[in-house]
Amino acid sequence: MTHLKFVPLLLAATAMAGAASAQASDRCNVPEDQWQPQQALEQQLTDQGWTIKNIKVDSGCYEAYAIDADGKRREVYFDPKTLEPVFED
Repeated sequence: MTHLKFVPLLLAATAMAGAASAQASDRCNVPEDQWQPQQALEQQLTDQGWTIKNIKVDSGCYEAYAIDADGKRREVYFDPKTLEPVFED
């Protein structure tokens, strides 16, 4: 019975994850031949004092998991052409 308490939380988390991916895909619709290399994003973030945990491609964006210069954990989607942030989860 106590497991039923977690169902609404699980549903909300799933919906939020889907919404984040949808928002990112709306903004990251760049052909792959126009993408900057992932290493360029790594360098940009490192130069800003971030510690990179992982960068992957999700919904046409670079998705970076990192610790920023202030020590805050971040999950940010970046446009692969401009390397500008487009959404933060």
